[in-house]
Parts: sequence; structure tokens; C-alpha cells
Amino acid sequence: MALNTVLPDDRISTRLIDRLAYAHDASMYRLVPKEIVRPKNTDEVSRLLRHCNENKLPITFRAAGTSLSGQAVSDGIIAETVRDWKNFKILEEGKKIFLQPGVIGGHANQYLKSYKRKIGPDPASIDACMIGGIVANNSSGMLCGTEFNAYHTLDSISFILPNGNLYNSAYKRSRDQFLSVESDLCDTIRQSIFQIKSSSELTNKIRSKYLIKNTIGYSLNALLDYDHPIDVFSHLIIGSEGTLAFIADVILKTVPDFPIKSTGLILYDSIQSASASVQMLIEQSASAVEMMDYASLTTVKYRENPMYDISSLDKYSTALLVEFQGNDTESVRERCENIKREVSGNVIMLHDFSTDKSSRDQMWKVRKGLYPTVGSLRKSGTTLITEDICVDYAQMPEAVEDLGILFQKWKYDDAVIFGHAKDGNLHFVCSVDLNTNAGIEQFDGLMQDLADMTLETYDGSLKAEHGTGRNMAPFVETEWGGELYDIMWKIKTAADPNHILNPGVLLNKDRSVHLKDLKPLPIVSKSIDLCVECGFCENICPSKNLTMTPRQRIAVAREIELMKSQNNPEVNAVLKDFHYDAEETCAADGLCQLSCPVNINTGSYIKSLRTVHAPSFVHRIADWCVNNFSMVQFSARAALMEGKFFGDTVMTALSTVIKKVMPYFPLWNSHFPAKAAKIKPGSLGAGKKMVYFPSCVSRVFAANEKESMSDILSDIADHTGIELLIPDHIDSFCCGQPFLSKGFLNAGSRMADKTNILLSNASVNGTISILSDTSPCTVQLIDNLKSDLTELQIVDIAVFLKSILEDYSLPPLDREIHIHPTCSSQHMKLEQDLQFIAQKCATQWSMPDSQFCCGFAGDRGLIRPELTESATSTFAEDISYIENDILGYSTSRTCEIGLMSATKRDFFPIAVLVRDYLNQKLRHEN
Repeated sequence: MALNTVLPDDRISTRLIDRLAYAHDASMYRLVPKEIVRPKNTDEVSRLLRHCNENKLPITFRAAGTSLSGQAVSDGIIAETVRDWKNFKILEEGKKIFLQPGVIGGHANQYLKSYKRKIGPDPASIDACMIGGIVANNSSGMLCGTEFNAYHTLDSISFILPNGNLYNSAYKRSRDQFLSVESDLCDTIRQSIFQIKSSSELTNKIRSKYLIKNTIGYSLNALLDYDHPIDVFSHLIIGSEGTLAFIADVILKTVPDFPIKSTGLILYDSIQSASASVQMLIEQSASAVEMMDYASLTTVKYRENPMYDISSLDKYSTALLVEFQGNDTESVRERCENIKREVSGNVIMLHDFSTDKSSRDQMWKVRKGLYPTVGSLRKSGTTLITEDICVDYAQMPEAVEDLGILFQKWKYDDAVIFGHAKDGNLHFVCSVDLNTNAGIEQFDGLMQDLADMTLETYDGSLKAEHGTGRNMAPFVETEWGGELYDIMWKIKTAADPNHILNPGVLLNKDRSVHLKDLKPLPIVSKSIDLCVECGFCENICPSKNLTMTPRQRIAVAREIELMKSQNNPEVNAVLKDFHYDAEETCAADGLCQLSCPVNINTGSYIKSLRTVHAPSFVHRIADWCVNNFSMVQFSARAALMEGKFFGDTVMTALSTVIKKVMPYFPLWNSHFPAKAAKIKPGSLGAGKKMVYFPSCVSRVFAANEKESMSDILSDIADHTGIELLIPDHIDSFCCGQPFLSKGFLNAGSRMADKTNILLSNASVNGTISILSDTSPCTVQLIDNLKSDLTELQIVDIAVFLKSILEDYSLPPLDREIHIHPTCSSQHMKLEQDLQFIAQKCATQWSMPDSQFCCGFAGDRGLIRPELTESATSTFAEDISYIENDILGYSTSRTCEIGLMSATKRDFFPIAVLVRDYLNQKLRHEN
């Protein structure tokens, strides 16, 4: 029986390109699934599981795929539960929260923010990983220790067994049904409890093992902590890595999110001396103590305005990132001062304790991004190995030293050590060429010695928080012993008799499984080769629910290189699909760079592909457009005017017909503004001079149905005593963005060079600042400045408007507004400027809580409207619940067109809002 008898065809894919995209997670493993499915609700999951169980088909449920140990890859069926699994509900005034598996951990904390609460687990990947993985892997993190991990903060859980039966541990009826319907599983649980409690040796072993972080094997402490079989099983599911049941939703108990936080970075002369200070910091009630060795500290080079000078460090330098939290400023400050006195003379403050959020975020970003940033230091083509062991924190200095000896023995010269020092949780990352037998033997030798050291010398745990996964499955019995290992197998078999759920992960009798299905990382392009496929970029990608994410674009690009090297004929089919999935539907907005710890801009890579793949005659057309840009602009204005004359119905039909013949022809959009009045060179207003560079979009589209952007800015100039100078022949110039985004590198560069010369002359070699009225153009103008033109002062419209409003204290307008920070605004970090404008000008305002792109991407929303529709679907749904008239404002007219298309609400340039606000000045004066 085929899967399409269970799920609709549009949520099942057997395309090779999709299977290759999901063959990768954040780990070192690669398995190509047979099918990708996306069930929408619990009914569909139940039918899917019954189908797989009856036909003995292996299935792996996947959320964010940020797993570091291979838990989210499979050669069976991958069932992604992200797109339709994002519901949440705040309970008991924030003391609990209901979450589905597709909710990002960081988003859960945003929902709880107003209650001054947060979820307990706080993994470094919290802004990318999802609740399904957080719970399935029993995540902990930097602050939560063992007390507030997923296991200990679980209130209740809904789960579906392989037989398709759904249970909820919160409801008596469901609890009773579990006892009667799943009697065999309940008997196995009871027998396991009896077996363990009858042996003081087994009981003591379990208790001692969970005094420190431990996620290897099943959560055997559940067999001691609970009595009712459904409570036991519910907690066995935590950390089971999808091998016992599907997690449909959870209710988690939340923890306080203290208002006062102070963070500092303390530098030591060696990793041993840093380790020796951990106990003192714990005694001083430090909330977090994060260790970073020299190689970790050097990753600050990927950050803008690094907090410290890397050249001041030596190869033995080690830092502890220390944070204190509390309810009042004075007690937190006092503890920070105590630490500074305690360590003075022996160490230096690499970055002094600070409660400033931006300063703290800088420090935490270095720590949270360590896996991908350290991974980027590896030699191209090698694979990244990461493990996380745990020992008693008092034994950390010795454990660190012994780890170093192992790295020397197995010639891992690039090994990097960091981790949660407060918990004795040591992470390490190193690279190895797993394409050779010698490299595989080297990796195996390290793993065997690591197991011996951790278990025999320190009685520690082989997996502190990353889950067992494929790389530690062979060592579960080594850690727990034969009797407890057998109990785990009995529970697995009782819950999943046909072993269909994520087979081979967590429990595996193949002692060499950690050496199989290793992921090659072939060299593709310098622009993306640093990627370790961590998945941090995926959440903000506008095409994530349509085609591919940045990680998947890179993963498939690597697969294409492999196929080419193997002369695999299937590469042609993948290349054909890659053109649409990867190139055509990429917004190339670069937002992925903002969430990437090593600043990879997958959009730039896609633009380079567009450059290569565009036919030569298209490049010639682009060159002609550069030479005749005023004519191009005139044609665009004329076409817009004629389209408005014929009406939306006619133009939509006409453009649809033409597009069938010419795929890259833009579709008519019913939300096109009116044609802008022609902008004339000269000056607007009187007073302090600024050069005004109106974007080509502002020259084509009106700011509203009556006025152009120059009209709006003319009014603002009159109000504020500013003279805006519009250069001569402005219609012949452009920032170059329309060409560069399509891959017309030569044409875009030539246009940018022309514009640079124009602006240099108009600004008298940079002595006069230059106003850009469209944020994407601002970024492009700044990026395109040549070394001899860096004196040009490009000012974005948001910065300009904010500086004006700082001098006014008029009452806000009585209107509800929504502000959309464009991708370019986010690149320039102008969200605070936009927020200032909103607060100043309107009584009610809102902005997105997280990074968001509308997917319109210049004119791509006209060529590929499905991209904008997909990118804005959640936003459109959210804003549809607002009953009041709400006006939207942004800093790019094309983005505003896309947002109007999505929401059916009006969006205008934010300058219109400021002009309306300033018009009160006239009313007050009159």
C-alpha cells in the first residue's frame, strides 16, 4: 500500500533533490531517505504510523534537524513536523506553556517574555532548534543544569505510539486507556521497575549517573521517579530521540527569567587554571560559567566590532564567560564585584561585567555560535567531529588535561574545548578526513579511548546533552552495563515491536555503526565551504516552506559535486530541480548571514550561480539597460500608467498569458501604487544641505495614490529646515541592485561605478551627506563604495527620519500602525531607529518579534509570486486577526507592495507617517 493512501500527494515527495536535502542534519552523518512526508495533524500521524507499522517501514520524525549526533537523518521515511505544528498557549499566567513540536525554543521564550518566564532548557541553538528536538533529546544548556532540563520541567505530554494510538498523560481517561489498551507495554514497565528496585546496585547506579548531565540511552531515572506506567513512559520519551513514540505536544513548566543579568568574560593563562576557578564561581552563585579555549576565543573575528584584540591572546589563553542573575541590581552588582576581587592579580577581565543587553549579547553570541564557528576553522573537505562528555565539575582540570593527551595521541591538533564548566560538561570539536581509512581508524581510536577515559577514570557520562545518536549508540551498553542495557531493549521492543521508529539511533547492536554513513563535505565554493550545516539559518529563510532553506541549498550543492565526481547520471535531474528550488526561489536577501555564526550569505552564492547560468544574450540586454537606464525607467513608468488605465483584471490576464510564453515576465500586481510624478533635478526645501538620491523604485511608484516620495520629502524638508539636492540626470542612475540580484555582475558593477561618481560629485567629495530613500538601495550604495570613495556618507531614510524626530515633542497620531523592517534594515541594525519612529508618531504600534522577510525581493515577487505568498503566510494570518484599521509602513516600496498583496492592508513609505506627524506642527502654529 502506497503512502498516498494515507497522506495527500502534495505532502509526499520522492524527488531525489528533496531526499538529498533531508539526507543532512547538523551531524557528521548522511543517510538518504526514501520519502519525505509532512503530516498536518495527529490524525494523519496516527494513520501514517499505523501504515508504517503494518508494512514495517522505518520512519524518523524531524523538526529543526539541528541534531549533532545524527538523530534526524534516516534511510527510511522522514516525517517533518514543522509547518503545521507551531501552536502554543500560555497557561497559568506563564507558569506553564503548551507547545507543539514545530515551535522554535527561542520563540517560546518570546511568548513568555511579558510574564518574566522562560522554558527551562536553553541550548546554544535555541533560536533554531524546536520543541520536538528539545524534548526528544532532553536538552539542557548553559543555565538550566539538570534541574531545569526537558525531563524535569515536563508537566504533561501527548504522544502517539507506532500502533497509531494517541495518549495524553494529563487526562484520566487517557491514562486509564493506556493501562488497558497498552497492557503489554505497561507490564514491561512494571517488570523493569521491579527489576531495578530489587537491586540496590542498579538503583544506585541510576541515581549516581543522573547527578550529572546524562543523555545516553533512555532516561532510566523515570523508572525510579514515577509509579504510574504512563508517567514512567512519558518521561522515558524525554531523551528517547524519537525511538519510542511521536511527541504531538507538551506542556512544560516554566522557570523565572530574572530581570537583572550581568555578564563578563574572564581571561586565564591556561585551560587548567580556568578549570580550577570553577568551584569558586559556583560558590559565588554564578548562574552560568562557560569555558572557551584559545581557538574558541579567536572566533570573535566573525563579529562586527570584536570585543577584544585576538593578538593579545596566546595559544594557552582560556576564558570563562560568567553570568550572574537576580531580581535586583545591587545584589547582582555585589556578586560581580566579589568575583573581580577574588580573581584580581591572577587574571584579566577580557570584557568587564555588564548589564547592557547589546554588550551581553555580543559575549553570548560568541559562545552560542561556537560549534559552527569553530567548525569553520577546519580544512575544506574535512568533517567536523563534536562530542560532549560530563564529569563531576571538581574533576574538570584533570579531565581537560586527559582530553588533551587523547588529542595528541590521535593527532587531533586542531581540537577545541569549550562547554558548560559549571556542570562539568565538556564539549570538544575537531576535524578529520573521513574519506580515508586512516581517518576513520583515527576517529574510532579517539572514540574508544574517550569512552574508557570518561567511564573508567571519571565515572562520567559519554553524552551530557547532545543525545546518544548514531555516534554513541555502540557505547550505551559500555556506560550502563548489560542488565540495564537489556531493560532498555525490552522497553523499546514493547513500545515499538517492529522497530520502525528511528531505527539504529540510541540503541544499536552494530558496534561500528558510528563509523558508517559518514557525511562527506566536498569543496564547492569559498563562499559556502565554511558551512557545517548547523541549521541556524533556516528559520528566517523566506523560501523555507516553499522549496529550500540556505542549509539545504548548500547540502544539495555538495551532493551535486559528489554526483559529478562519481559520474552519476541522476545529477541532471537534480540540477534541473535545483534551478527552481535553489536559484529561482531564493530571495537572496542575505538574512541567513545574520543568523550564521560565520557570516555565510547563501544569497550571494545563489547570485553567483545566476551569473554563470544566465545566457550571454541576457547579459547583453542587462548591459544595454545600464547604458539606457533613463529609457528603461521611462518605459516602466509608461507601462504602469497604461496598466492602471486598462485595470487590474485586464492586466492580470494579459501578464499571465505572456508569462506562459516568457517565464521571467513579471505578473501584474493589483497593489501597484500609482505612477510617481517625474522627479526633477534641483533642490527641495531650504536650509542644511543633503544630497537626495531617490531610488529608481521611488521614481516609478508613488508613495501613495497622489504623491511621490519626493513630494513627501519636500514637505519634511520644509518642516525641518533641510535642503535636499537632487543630482542632474538622476533618471540615468541606479544603485545597481536590480542587476546584481539577478546575477548580472558586470552590468551591476558598471551601474554602481557610474552612481558612485555621480554621488561623489554631487556631495562635493563627501562633504555633504547623501540621503537614500529606500533601505535596500542604502545597503547596495554602501557595499558598492570603492576604496577611493569611502568618504561618502550614505544615510538611510530611517536614520534620517529618526534624527529629525528627536527634536520634536508633538502628540502621537491616533492610529494603529505596523512597522516592517526590511531585510536591508535588519542588515543595518535599524530596528531600534524604526521603533523610535513608531513610538514617536503613533499611539499604537507593532513590529515583528523576530527576523522576517516578505520574499518580494525587488521584483522577484512579480516573477515568482509563490515565494512572497509562502514567506508572508504566517504574518498575513496573524495580522488578519486585528479587527481595527491598521496601517503598515516600511522603507522599501517593493516590500510594501508584497506586504499589501499578502495582508490586503495598506502599506506606505515610513516617510509618509513622519510627514503626517510633522503636519501637526502646522496645525499647532495656525
